[in-house]
Amino acid sequence: MTYYAVITNGKIDGKGQCPCSGDNTFSVEITEEVYDNIEQYIWNGSEVIYNPDYDNILLEQKKAEKIELNDTLRDTALLSGVTYQNVLFDSDTDQKVNLLATVNMMSDEDTITWYGMDNQGLLCTKADLMAIGGLITELHSYCWNMNAYIKDQIQNAQTIAEVDEIEISYDR
Repeated sequence: MTYYAVITNGKIDGKGQCPCSGDNTFSVEITEEVYDNIEQYIWNGSEVIYNPDYDNILLEQKKAEKIELNDTLRDTALLSGVTYQNVLFDSDTDQKVNLLATVNMMSDEDTITWYGMDNQGLLCTKADLMAIGGLITELHSYCWNMNAYIKDQIQNAQTIAEVDEIEISYDR
């Protein structure tokens, strides 16, 4: 069987098992190994050669995957909630805004029932709401600082093995 790389406008555009030609398109015979791994090769203007930047391309892809995983785990941690007096409260931005607005309207003697993630209510003073807000702020600060630390490690990794070794954890 004969294998071909399809060259269009000076770049490998695909592969095939029969020759082709057309406007700005032609084919070049290649080995089965090159055919099976065509993404690793480039057209240098006269022949199909191994892409000298392929390892860097793989490294950048691995870094992008690791960053995506980090972002997912970070967002999960940011929304995991905070526990105050055995009640798990939301920890999203809306919760922070609602707490701030409510605290600003309360006197020091007022109380309000504040509901947790499972709809469990807790009778709260202004100080309680401020404490819940403080826990949310601590969680967010921790997550964003850890996010920066992890992304710095990813960006500084020089090999795929180094990227693979980076542990992503938002456990405290």
